[in-house]
Amino acid sequence: MRKQLITFCLLFSTIILSAQGTYIPIGSETNSYLQRLEIKTGLVKGFHTANRPYDRKMVVDYINGIDSLSDMDSDDLTKIDNENISYIYKDNFEFDDEHTEINDNPKLKFLYKHPAHLISAKVPHFAISVDPAIQIRLGGSFKDEPGTKKDKFKYLTSKGFEIRGQVDDIFGFYAMFLSEQGNFPNYIENYIDQSKTPPGAGYWKEYKRGGYDYFLAKGYVTISPSKHFHMQFGYDNNFIGDGIRSMFLSDFGANYMFLKLNTNVWKFNYQNIFAELTKYYPRGADRLLTKKYMAMHHLSVNLTKNVNIGIFESVMFRRENTFELQYLNPVIFYRSIEQALGSPDNAFIGFDFKINIPKHVQIYSQLLLDEFNFSKEFSTPGKSKIYSLFHPRKWWGNKFAAQLGIKYIDAFGVDHLDLQLEANMARPYTYSHYDTVTSWTHYNQPLAHPLGANFKEIIFQVKYQPIQQFYFSSRFIYANKGEDDDTTNWGGNPLKVYGTFEREFGNTTGQGVKSKTFYVDFIATYEPWHNVFIDLTYVYRKKKSQEIARNMQTHFLNLSLRWSIPYRRYDF
Repeated sequence: MRKQLITFCLLFSTIILSAQGTYIPIGSETNSYLQRLEIKTGLVKGFHTANRPYDRKMVVDYINGIDSLSDMDSDDLTKIDNENISYIYKDNFEFDDEHTEINDNPKLKFLYKHPAHLISAKVPHFAISVDPAIQIRLGGSFKDEPGTKKDKFKYLTSKGFEIRGQVDDIFGFYAMFLSEQGNFPNYIENYIDQSKTPPGAGYWKEYKRGGYDYFLAKGYVTISPSKHFHMQFGYDNNFIGDGIRSMFLSDFGANYMFLKLNTNVWKFNYQNIFAELTKYYPRGADRLLTKKYMAMHHLSVNLTKNVNIGIFESVMFRRENTFELQYLNPVIFYRSIEQALGSPDNAFIGFDFKINIPKHVQIYSQLLLDEFNFSKEFSTPGKSKIYSLFHPRKWWGNKFAAQLGIKYIDAFGVDHLDLQLEANMARPYTYSHYDTVTSWTHYNQPLAHPLGANFKEIIFQVKYQPIQQFYFSSRFIYANKGEDDDTTNWGGNPLKVYGTFEREFGNTTGQGVKSKTFYVDFIATYEPWHNVFIDLTYVYRKKKSQEIARNMQTHFLNLSLRWSIPYRRYDF
């Protein structure tokens, strides 16, 4: 696949190019600033917040145009809104020369020439920045926790660097290299025991007294054959949706190699992703890991200034060390190709929408269909059609996931007090397939929701930003999930083949070993310098299971220092 994708990239690079930037990291707080602004400004041409990460050039173009919007009043943007906009300009110096004051007397004559970057240079046709990427998290559990196997003291250290650059406003490059070592609270340790890898990581080695040592690297190049067409090739993550979770594609798991094509014209944004992923593997000796492949497209349409709809389709497949060329067609209905090939692959289709109630509220939703057979669900032997319609049989193969959420910004008239309520669910056996390879997973982790399938979840989030440099965030999560034991498959783990289902009919969400999890966190973040953060985090989590041995309770407090690294929540 690498040869095919590289050849594809070279063909496009020979075309006349125009402006294109690198991307704002998915976990950056800048994403929240932009999503807030979209609710206030309404949906505008050229910017679609459901497709993350966001292109830096598109972001600058979007905020440049805010003042010209006809229905924006002078008091719609508060002081903190304008300070956040100034922050975005400062963070995207490649595409802005007007809004950030440059230091005429940099430290040691070369440090902090630009206030956002330790080392930077900007000359005609070229810009580059280099920053350390450092994280130190220190903390621990302050009471004995059932299920704790290791020390109460917990730490996580990340060391590396970040570099990004722009050539002629048409070619961008980005790389971040991190070496990460640490240990985790009990519930994350339990996740690692099951998935055989830390969340968001892939290959790892043992490190000191039960810790973990792994690399977190990402890097890509971007080019644009035309004003409306952008291309990214590299190793990173993606997210589709407007919620806290995504039922389509999220950034929960490990990074992967992909080619992304993005077409943005008029009211439309059409995104294609072709990716090489890693199948499930039992941890063991070093070896070449088996590959699998994914093709995906998502169409986002701004129907009006306040209504957006989207269509998602994807297919997961495996071939013997090669990509299925028929899936490279960027405008085909994948299910038709999959059937023509003999129906060996795992295909999905989904629909999403969002509605802005101007200035303060956004309602959003996703529906993913893995498989649905109407006759199996609504055809009871010996009963009438009317009876069958009102008495579904709950066939195991009817697999789908759904999301519904609402955002309320500047709640109750309080500037930058933002509330969000979100509900998510996935039927048993959703995302799974007849073999482990073609499940909707990568490197032993889900590609969509971190709970996999067979669950219902409610999330309530509070965010408050009293001043530009300080913000507070809290999430309350309640999840009801059905788990398996060693010999059963109730549909909660997408890595298990669905042919081992427990019963054909009568399947309900949460079936199996029932567990209820309550999670709450409180995070206070202060940013003394641009892209340097101090976080104080408290996490309480309690899991109650039908199997008493799985009960678990967590009280965890830590203090962290971050430089150029987005905050990662372990909220599952």
